[in-house]
Amino acid sequence: MLIYILLGISALFLTILLIKSLLKIKKICVICSSIFLTWIFLLILFYLDKFTNKIIISLLLGMSITGIYYLVEKNVNKKLTIFRLPFILTLIAFGYFIITLNLLFNSIIFLVFLWLIFLFLYFFKENPKLKSFSNKLVECCRNW
Repeated sequence: MLIYILLGISALFLTILLIKSLLKIKKICVICSSIFLTWIFLLILFYLDKFTNKIIISLLLGMSITGIYYLVEKNVNKKLTIFRLPFILTLIAFGYFIITLNLLFNSIIFLVFLWLIFLFLYFFKENPKLKSFSNKLVECCRNW
């Protein structure tokens, strides 16, 4: 089954690349589009009971989550990078929900609480007692 998925992603890649070239579209990542369309198609088949491999769907969805994370981080104001952790955890929870259709109340409460803590830190980041910690949150992924 994996070989068919790899072949499908490759075929989509070449097709989207051709369309992108013909239409002179610049703001599309061909790999991201190919991966996205593949897991969406597989997810639809999964819900129609025509495909049962949640692992490959999860792997491809995880790649899209990572891509969204990096795209947002690259294009967002640097002051907002303090929200990295709640943002990626929210994307993970959303991905989990897409695959399982199971909305876990305790996870939602945790994410809301986490966002509130980070919003508090963001609005009070200039407070001398919080500034060092806020800076560490922003610099968490630098120089490693």
